[in-house]
Amino acid sequence: MLTTENEAFQRAVEEIFNSCLGCDAKLKEVGESTTADRINEIKGIIGISGALCGTAALSVSRDFAYKATGALLGDTPHELNSDVVDAVGEIVNMIAGRARVLLGNEATNMSLPSVILGQCEIAFGSENHGTCLRFDTAWGSVSMELVLKQHSKSPIPSVTPVAILA
Repeated sequence: MLTTENEAFQRAVEEIFNSCLGCDAKLKEVGESTTADRINEIKGIIGISGALCGTAALSVSRDFAYKATGALLGDTPHELNSDVVDAVGEIVNMIAGRARVLLGNEATNMSLPSVILGQCEIAFGSENHGTCLRFDTAWGSVSMELVLKQHSKSPIPSVTPVAILA
């Protein structure tokens, strides 16, 4: 199901991929995360707090990450290096920032992105059920896992617990 938040992230992925990477992304499906979403080896994760709380995680293959790095830096790497890690982190940062603008949530803050290498499951906590937006691109499949909720008016911010399971 596409919620307002999911629609904003869908549009953000499509816009950032097109304008910054020169790669069209088309939403294939929306659903709960499955083991099939965990086949990609590189994940960019960013925490979100404030008016909207949660986590956004972009999952890409090595090949996609190499091509995206080349699009951003002008030189396509052929092995995993710090440029690739930085590029994936920057891409998830740009997507979350664009989604924040589309949602009109200037009161929302974002953490610095983290990049996880290797196949793993992202566990968001027992009370948090995420949505996975799956995209097709010319460079391969990409998924965006989202665990988001509107923050209450409480002065104590909510936190979405995240664990990386290898």
